[in-house]
Amino acid sequence: MNTLPVIIPYFKDPIALEKNKEVLKSQINIKVDLFVRDNSIDNILYTKAVNEGLRKYCYSKEYKYVMILNQDAYLSTDAIDQMIKIMENNPKCGICTPISIDDNNLVNWCGGLDVFPVGRHLSIPLNEIVLDSLHTYWSNGACMLMRTEMVREIGVLDENMLFIFSDSDYSLTAVSRGWENLVATKAFIKHSPSGSASVQNNWLTKIKLKDQLYFAEKWLNGSLYKKISYEGKNMSDMTIKDHIRKIKNSISLIQSI
Repeated sequence: MNTLPVIIPYFKDPIALEKNKEVLKSQINIKVDLFVRDNSIDNILYTKAVNEGLRKYCYSKEYKYVMILNQDAYLSTDAIDQMIKIMENNPKCGICTPISIDDNNLVNWCGGLDVFPVGRHLSIPLNEIVLDSLHTYWSNGACMLMRTEMVREIGVLDENMLFIFSDSDYSLTAVSRGWENLVATKAFIKHSPSGSASVQNNWLTKIKLKDQLYFAEKWLNGSLYKKISYEGKNMSDMTIKDHIRKIKNSISLIQSI
């Protein structure tokens, strides 16, 4: 039985965490080595919490894959097995994600389209999906199975983005280095796309805006973004400048509160 490290950035939801542990124990053909980074004690937020796990597991050749998983993203029993099959059949796949469904088994994510300014999800009814895998422009950070070889090559997530955008940034970085993002269409998680990202307070809102600004200044002004992102080819220089101006204005406004 293969062993898979699973990294969970955890924050103040013991019921969700216990449920997730039970779900992980039920995975077929996989033994999980669980790494829970407890942000309830000192909240370093998503990106740094994930990177602690990546640094722990990826910089040796003991593990071929590592998984990032939200505390409230619950895998179907064979999800990891199905995702590994896609990775094994596609050696240039650096990141593989499952389809996300809601409590009514309706698809709420089976691929990422626009990244900026707000992520736009591809949602196709399950009975219309016929392929074993789908290409995605960016991977869903709620659950990402990653090849450790890729992590050693391109590094860990960019910690200049503390809470949001570091997953889509990493997906684009992977593509820019010749790796692929794929969705395993026979693997599922139950997860709400908003999750903890929907929590609003001035402190967290400012962090999100700064993450958004950093991502915009890192990617949007370059020709590479226009080439590899879904929406890039339709973004004019004026649109990009307008987006950046609005974010800066929002940051100024919240700092004055």
